[in-house]
Amino acid sequence: MTGSNSIARGSGAGSDTLIQRARFATVLITISKHAPTCVVVFLPPAIWAAVEGAWDLATWLMGAVVLAGLGWLATYGRALPSDLRKVEAMVTVALLFVLVPVLSIPAFMSLGMAPLDALFEGMSAVTTTGLSVAQDPDSWPFSAHVLRSWMQWCGGLAMATAVLALLVSPGLSARKLGDAGMDNEDRISSTRLQARQLLGVYFGLTVILTLLTVLVIPDPGEALVLTLSAISTGGFAPRSDSLASYSLVGQSMVILSCLVGAISLLFYVYLLRARFQDAWRLGALQRMLRALLFLIASGLVLLLPQTVELGPEVFLDLISGVTTAGFSTGAMPLGGPLLLLFVVAMVMGGDVGSTGGGLKLMRVGVLLRTVRHSLLTARLPDRAVAPLRRRGRPVPDATLIGLMGLVVLYVLTMLAVWTLFLAHGHPALPALFDTISTLSTVGLSTGVVSADLSPDLKLALTLAMWLGRLEFIAVLVLVLPRTWFRQR
Repeated sequence: MTGSNSIARGSGAGSDTLIQRARFATVLITISKHAPTCVVVFLPPAIWAAVEGAWDLATWLMGAVVLAGLGWLATYGRALPSDLRKVEAMVTVALLFVLVPVLSIPAFMSLGMAPLDALFEGMSAVTTTGLSVAQDPDSWPFSAHVLRSWMQWCGGLAMATAVLALLVSPGLSARKLGDAGMDNEDRISSTRLQARQLLGVYFGLTVILTLLTVLVIPDPGEALVLTLSAISTGGFAPRSDSLASYSLVGQSMVILSCLVGAISLLFYVYLLRARFQDAWRLGALQRMLRALLFLIASGLVLLLPQTVELGPEVFLDLISGVTTAGFSTGAMPLGGPLLLLFVVAMVMGGDVGSTGGGLKLMRVGVLLRTVRHSLLTARLPDRAVAPLRRRGRPVPDATLIGLMGLVVLYVLTMLAVWTLFLAHGHPALPALFDTISTLSTVGLSTGVVSADLSPDLKLALTLAMWLGRLEFIAVLVLVLPRTWFRQR
């Protein structure tokens, strides 16, 4: 019997003796070995700021680079443990998604933001959320917009999976770090070679989409920033009105980039390998097309009876919502069925294995299958064996348990944050909209999230972005005492 099976069958104090603990020293070494990740995050915008002459911003960003370099040098002569535990990998990933926003605080403060606002902005960037509490971003140097979008691009894939696997020695440690940073479904295992393929696809798509965006948005800097945010389904834009002041063609190009990022990256890997049948069988493209058809059809049904002008911008915003990019072409609806349709889109999210957030389309499909399956089993004989199937194969119990746990944690966190909004007197539906937008790492807002929020709400939303990006489990593992200590 394996250790994992023993843990699964154990209970109470008996199973506690079998649970692997996170070792402080190992976690510190692992984080130190991944300090170059922070260099990747902060060095390019630091160089851009220096070239632009934004010396305060450049200085603080270079300070973060130096700190990261010193952290890496501290364990330069020590090898990463070959027996790295999965719990330690999960804790490392969770801490990296805190370390990067913390290191970004001085840089955002140099732009005039308060410390808590700077932490919010950094967390929104690295979790690819796109919500902002900046009071006057239009007055920022352009390198500040490069910083936010580059942080989103790194947080979209490079930091969580590919760079992690590229910076450590090949073998078990890299695979465990990859497992901790990306969904197990619809992906290839994170060995060095396969991580390079994922990162190569991500980088290649970014270059191609940037070149296409330059054709419709003549400013190359803006085209680059928008593409970095779009492919990572982040949503930060160099203009405070998001996409509203761009042409319809420019808006459409950015939303197309969001769609590309919201489809499983494994789909593109298969296409590059000329494994077209595998790409189709993956189901990623079909899931996204079905979601778009549902949202567009529902939007038409809801809008046609109304005496309002039906423009394409509404549907671009809906697509932005389901991809969890968070770009907007105008104000969000403050009530009514259209607002609820946006909420549904944000909860569904992108596909598993993509840069998108939310519950993920594949998981939503499994949930819908459970409803249909429960109706089927009610009509079967008592001794009939009819497991829930996906792609013709039975869905493992562990998958269903994990999915149910994710949904429960999502709902409980949403209720907690929403209740806090209501306690502060915010209107119910707009507060619900912004809560789900935060938890699904979308970035769309009805205006509730702003610089005027109370400090406790800003802190709660910062935590919600962190939880949503890491899908709860890694964060809970980090904070639970049993991760570190045995029960007495």
